Amino acid sequence: MTGARLSERAIDAPKSITGTLAAHSAMVRTRRGQSLSLSLDGAETVYVVSSGSLMLRITLPQGVRQVVTLLYPGDVFHSAFAPPGASARLSAVSPGEALRFRWMAFCDLAASTPEIKHFYERAVARQTARAAIHTTAVGQFDCRQRVATFLMELALSTGVGAPCGGLDFEIPLSRTDIADYLGLNADTLSRIMSRLRASGLLSHPERHRGLVRDVSELAALTPAAKPLIALFGDGQLGV
Repeated sequence: MTGARLSERAIDAPKSITGTLAAHSAMVRTRRGQSLSLSLDGAETVYVVSSGSLMLRITLPQGVRQVVTLLYPGDVFHSAFAPPGASARLSAVSPGEALRFRWMAFCDLAASTPEIKHFYERAVARQTARAAIHTTAVGQFDCRQRVATFLMELALSTGVGAPCGGLDFEIPLSRTDIADYLGLNADTLSRIMSRLRASGLLSHPERHRGLVRDVSELAALTPAAKPLIALFGDGQLGV
């Protein structure tokens, strides 16, 4: 493996950990739509997202397809997370960087470096909690609540403060993929997004980016706001 440079805002971990991860990995610089291999010479892989976002899509027998997972900076992906018997595709949905490991090499690194083991376990726990929120949203929330939950997740995971006091954040997925991920009809999604824009809450300063002018107002639209804020550890939103 070759050493790799991590993006500055990539991983929520001490520099000693990020440095160790980078030194034992191969850096994959991703472009939008690029597929990432789930195996290396038949061996399982692990990816640690440094910057940008990744998406896991699975295809079940009879052609049933679903976007099942989004991965943000600091998230990890082990190829064994993909269900057996399904065709899985891990791809970049925005330009970025990811650290790639062979699974057994990563296991050896975690065994010799407790901080790496803790980082991996913490990342998996965070992602599992986020998946539980997403499952609840798709299974129990109405259409507008699902969209608001998704926008809150994006704002908290990729957002930066905007001069208006809101959050400027990445919207890396296409309309079709967002509808797929949320279990919505694409036309229904478009109507909800149009209403949010018409209300002044949401705008699109540029392609693949969104601006929420009042995060508290967005939070009021989803029952998942407080769990998401607690999960992402952002205590500066005041909601």
